[in-house]
Amino acid sequence: MEGFLRSFTMGYIVQAAVGCFTALPKLTKQPSSLLQALKHRNNFSLGAFLGLFTAVFRMVNCVLRWLRDTDHAIHGAVAGFLASWSMLFYKSTSVALYLATKITEILYFKGIKKGWVPHIKCGDILLYSISTSILFHATVFEAHSIRPAYWRWLLKITGGKFAMINRKLLDIYGTQASKLYPDFAPKLDPRFSEMARKALLEGKS
Repeated sequence: MEGFLRSFTMGYIVQAAVGCFTALPKLTKQPSSLLQALKHRNNFSLGAFLGLFTAVFRMVNCVLRWLRDTDHAIHGAVAGFLASWSMLFYKSTSVALYLATKITEILYFKGIKKGWVPHIKCGDILLYSISTSILFHATVFEAHSIRPAYWRWLLKITGGKFAMINRKLLDIYGTQASKLYPDFAPKLDPRFSEMARKALLEGKS
């Protein structure tokens, strides 16, 4: 019970802190936004997820240890599987992806220690490079498929540069590249762009 309460409180505080920070700009116009952030459903959802995960994991481990009168790694696997169902209280794609990749990483390194899988030198750097290239490719060719929150973050850290790509030229590849910004047209210098020169001549005629 103590583990559940501690994890629930931690989850609630973290989610509430994020909500309060987001609500700060609205305080002048909507003073009640801070109170709404404190009692938002997501605060209790994250708390329930973390609290139940901790409680179920520990309880199943203890029960299996008591029934079998021994401690074994399989107990953790069973407990983790059952505890993972607590994610139904907090259905977050980001959390699910993070946990999935973290579990894959742990299993991979355990496999290396056991000699079951090969150790790839600079594998983490290679994986990061491939992941980044896939993400940037999607950002250029399929910006509409990027999660809105992540897209806004990319625009923020690049000063809006990702939105200034002439994606109409990329529509021929069939990815609907210009779907997010169908009316965007960059201001090109006629001295260096044939497209701009043609547009200039058409405007004069």
